[in-house]
Amino acid sequence: MAKVERNHGARALAALLPKLAEPAMRKRGFTEAALITRWADIVGPALATDAVPDRLAFPRGRNSGATLHVRIAGSAAVELQHLAPQIIERINMFFGYAAVSRLALVQGPVAPPPPRSEVQAPAPVPPGRAAAIDHETADIADPDLRAAVAALGRAVAGARASRRS
Repeated sequence: MAKVERNHGARALAALLPKLAEPAMRKRGFTEAALITRWADIVGPALATDAVPDRLAFPRGRNSGATLHVRIAGSAAVELQHLAPQIIERINMFFGYAAVSRLALVQGPVAPPPPRSEVQAPAPVPPGRAAAIDHETADIADPDLRAAVAALGRAVAGARASRRS
């Protein structure tokens, strides 16, 4: 039985759910909730509407080479079967090791994915810091990489500024 922590104050439900859901997820073979919560990021939003991870079965005594059982709507089964090698590669890149070696498709009804939370608008960046970020990233030759690094810098600077105020 899970130990209940006492907290005298309101807490966000999102902060409590991972700990509460952990026993049920472990029973299904999911040692981390990330495969379920980030499924749409791993396989893409189009495929995530027709397929959901159902169970992760590791070989006895091993923590790699698992079979991921995926529940899938009948109409998308052929597509997922053809994309299986790429999906396995994406899952393994996500975890950073060869966690999954094969997919087992189980046809059945798939509930629609929960709506994704809205992305919060970035916090405002102090004016002097925005110019400094642009100056610091000016030497990056690739324009896409430069824009991504600058956006990350602005997000970090904005988050720090909002925490201070």
